[in-house]
Amino acid sequence: MSYKILCIDGGGIRGVFSLEILKMLQEDLGKDIFQSFDCFSGTSTGALIVSALLKGFNPRELIHFYTIFGRKIFPKRRKSVTEEAKYNQDFLQTILKTTLSDKTTFADFEKHLIIPTCVLSHSLDNRWGVEIYDNFNIEKAKEWNLVDIALRSSAAPIYFPSYQNYIDGGIYALNPSLLALSRSIDPEGGNKALSDLKILSIGSGINPTGIRGDVNWGLDKWMSLKPELADYPLISLITDIGATIPNYPLEQILQNRYLRINAAFPEPIEIDDPSKISLLRKVARDIKEQTPRVWDSYIKWLAF
Repeated sequence: MSYKILCIDGGGIRGVFSLEILKMLQEDLGKDIFQSFDCFSGTSTGALIVSALLKGFNPRELIHFYTIFGRKIFPKRRKSVTEEAKYNQDFLQTILKTTLSDKTTFADFEKHLIIPTCVLSHSLDNRWGVEIYDNFNIEKAKEWNLVDIALRSSAAPIYFPSYQNYIDGGIYALNPSLLALSRSIDPEGGNKALSDLKILSIGSGINPTGIRGDVNWGLDKWMSLKPELADYPLISLITDIGATIPNYPLEQILQNRYLRINAAFPEPIEIDDPSKISLLRKVARDIKEQTPRVWDSYIKWLAF
């Protein structure tokens, strides 16, 4: 029996790209595609998106939320972040508690949900590490507040302070697709048959960044603001490459049962730049308008 998983990458405001993709898929298929998925997994902004989808919001509504609230979550960008995070999470916390309800737990969903986080100090050994939250075990899921886990997973270092001693799950799994597969087939998790799995993975866009020739950079340059390379080249390098890591193994394991949708931006777009929302949507629409055969293949994939 087919077990379908929707995975959405982290990426801050770039989640608008992912939402535009989902909106277009819905429109072209002419149905609520989310009813056909059995499991939802997201990291950081992807965690916020899948949580909202499970609460009944649609992509069009979420694009509207990102457009209205993006500038309040990411107000005027600070040039120096040497001492503390760029932004606080106060407004984001308020929005999530209002829209998702601060009483909602993972156990409240019939469909499965998987969200990765990174803990700064594990209670057992006082070391930082990975914690994965899902609702395969309903009794455990009753203990996990949806808003708290979403805020933990989206507490991106440098951009936001840690939340409840947790930081962004993107440190571990910016693209949560491989993690979702692992938890779904784990006998102590979803206990699903590998042959039944089908995964749709939506990226948050690809920055056109690259460095020609050798560089002899120290900390200041690797962690500087370089518009042509996106802010903090070292972090951009690690996260951009990290998002691609699940693709090859999943293509080998699942073959045509794994679909990855992503696209390159014409210019670098930072995760905290709401002024680029229109461009994010355009890049998503360009997939359909400029490569219709590719887009049609996505529609056919979702139809089988």
